Amino acid sequence: NTWDNIWEWGVADRAYRLANAGYQVVLSHGTHLYFDHPYEASPEERGYYWATRYTDTKKAFNYMPDDVYANADYTRTREPIVNLEALVGRPLPKLEKPENILGMQGQVWSETIRTEEQVLAMIFPRILSVAERAWHKADWEGENVDSKKQAKDWAEFSSAVGLKELKKLAKDGINLHLPVPGGVIEDGKLYANSAFAYLSIEYSLDNGQSWQTYAEPVKVDNNAKVALRTRLNAKQTSRVTVVGE
Repeated sequence: NTWDNIWEWGVADRAYRLANAGYQVVLSHGTHLYFDHPYEASPEERGYYWATRYTDTKKAFNYMPDDVYANADYTRTREPIVNLEALVGRPLPKLEKPENILGMQGQVWSETIRTEEQVLAMIFPRILSVAERAWHKADWEGENVDSKKQAKDWAEFSSAVGLKELKKLAKDGINLHLPVPGGVIEDGKLYANSAFAYLSIEYSLDNGQSWQTYAEPVKVDNNAKVALRTRLNAKQTSRVTVVGE
């Protein structure tokens, strides 16, 4: 299990070096596939940040198992990586024995997780991205990522997650992590969106005492505080975030 690909640690090539040496390798890279890291960079999110500051469902979806080096985007402190070999400090070997790469794996470590509900939320829905990348190589993958095709693929995948897959999981009694909405107040209007299309967004103007469904930009005071959350069903909502003054 080659987990320690943290780019600035100087071992970004370990998966390929081991495979070329004859070892059978499972890609389990900490930067994209460790689900004991938070979904977003917030102190209110559960998780470690030794490998990366966050790993949301989209980041796991964008992982490219057939080109490990192409995944080098940011350091742990969110500095953009423009030259991976310079960061590592030596030339990086190519993969000579791809037959030794057995597959990829998402993992979660449970020493700080106390309940079944907590561990399920750390796994779902990110594990859906692992399944997608493990079975299907997208035409945008590679050293020169086609960002437009990647964005289109993510839009289709995330829409399916929001419209169908989350409901199926919830029906089976699985506690899910739901994405916190994004929101901004501009020119007296609240604009909100969600990482997954088709998820219902709710807003509150009275500090959570009552909630309304967001369908279009809402007129609010420029100095208003607006609480936002996403809702999947009668029981499951995301945590609440607040936008405004």
